[in-house]
This record gives sequence, C-alpha cells and structure tokens, in this order.
Amino acid sequence: MMAQPPPERFLPQRLSPGRLAPYQAAAGSQRAAVDLYRWNIAVSAAVYEGLHLLEVVLRNAVHDQLVIWHQSTGNSGSWMDDRAGILEDRARKDIAIARARTRKPSPTEGHAVAELTFGFWRYLLARRYQDNLWRLAVRHAFPHLQPQTRSVVEKPLISLHKLRNRIAHLEPVHRRDLLADRQDILTVLGYICPDTRDWYQTGCRIPDTVKERPHTR
Repeated sequence: MMAQPPPERFLPQRLSPGRLAPYQAAAGSQRAAVDLYRWNIAVSAAVYEGLHLLEVVLRNAVHDQLVIWHQSTGNSGSWMDDRAGILEDRARKDIAIARARTRKPSPTEGHAVAELTFGFWRYLLARRYQDNLWRLAVRHAFPHLQPQTRSVVEKPLISLHKLRNRIAHLEPVHRRDLLADRQDILTVLGYICPDTRDWYQTGCRIPDTVKERPHTR
C-alpha cells in the first residue's frame, strides 16, 4: 500500500491558502494549522448540536405564546398576518419568504415556523418590541426568567446568533470562549424549560471537545 502524503501537502490547495491562513497564524505552522482546522470542524459540530436544540425550542416557545396572544385578540387568521401592524417590514418579509419556501398552497403556521430563521426569532426580542410583543406575549415564553427582563434574554441570543452564523458559514470559532457559549445555551434553555436544559446538558459534547483543542502559541 502506498504511503499517504501528509495533509499539509494537499490540504492548503484544497481548502485554499486564504482559508487556512487564520489557523496557521494561530497555530504557528502548517501542520499545526491542519490539526487546528480539523478540531474547529469537530467543535463546531458539537456546538451546533446545542444551537440546533435552542433554535427549535426557542421558536416553538415564542410561537406558542404569539398564538395564545393572537387568539385573545379575537382576530381571525394567524399572528403572522400581523393585523395589528406591530411587526417591522423586515419581519413581514421574512414571514412571506418562509411561507413561500414551504411550497404549499396553504401553508400552516407550523410549516412557516419551521422555515423562519434563528435571526427572525432573535429579533422579536429586540428593544423595538418591548412595549408590544414582549409585554403582551413573548415574555411568557420564558417562564423561568425572573424578573422578566427582555434584555437579559436578548443579550445571549445576540451572541449565539452570531456564533450560529459563523458555524453555518464554515468560519473559524477557535478563538471564541466556547464554554461561555455553552453556558449561554444552557441559560436560555433554562429560562424556557429547565427539564430540556438538563436533558441537553447530560449529553453535551462541548466540554470534552474543547479539552481536545490542539496546542497553539
């Protein structure tokens, strides 16, 4: 069997020198950069498990409360129709795009919810919605947040949204405090449902994967 060439021989070309450059700057050599790149893939996967769960739990919790609020108004249709004119243009466009993506002639709320991005739900916690959506509905999605201060939830979600986008775009995360990111995930899950937080924590791979980080200068 022919000996395989070391990865630093072929990976710089396949990944591109520009993509590998930040890893080499952190690691000090091309061989170490390749090891760091492999670890970045592994830790990104471990972190994404938590982001996956958080996104699904967050959107369902917020959606459920918006449904309850909408029903209390006596209006027909869905909260996504925004008959009260609360949502900003960007949010209304996101909903229209989500409904179109379902490729269904009459998409249900559930179909559209699944198509809306993490960013959509994160922006529903922005200060602009403090006196309407937060006060009327969204705060009830976080029953274990006491006192129910919107900014306390928004702050970790801003950071986690940025992290999610970095991972989704295959960017380096090796300079982040990933244990702090894990804590943010646990914290927000705990505001929504401590049982779900504890279930995730028992199988969370982030701490063990962080320990496997290659040494860098």
